[in-house]
Amino acid sequence: MMKMMHSVTKHHKHREIFNWVRERDNFRHTNKQISDWTYFDESKLSRFFTGKRDLKAGDFFYLLESMPESFQELFWTRYHPSKLELIDLERIIEDMNLAELGKFLKLIGEEISRRS
Repeated sequence: MMKMMHSVTKHHKHREIFNWVRERDNFRHTNKQISDWTYFDESKLSRFFTGKRDLKAGDFFYLLESMPESFQELFWTRYHPSKLELIDLERIIEDMNLAELGKFLKLIGEEISRRS
């Protein structure tokens, strides 16, 4: 009997969303940084990010849990937009550095101007 390994990224949605979140300005962490957090080899991460390799479900969720909390929230919001819950903005803002906070406030100002 052949043993089947289940890959969480079979349909690539998890990887695509993970990479989308990773490309946001405030989440530009290097493979080296993520490798240090997760203890996964940089090459394993690189192959996953580029679509050359899938991760087992447990490995993917460990990777996701190793990322900053605001990263995880954006991932799940993007993954389940129909289940969007209120996001704890205070916690997200606390995780931002001054440059990120400045961009955030600028976006809010632009959105207010657009809606006025």
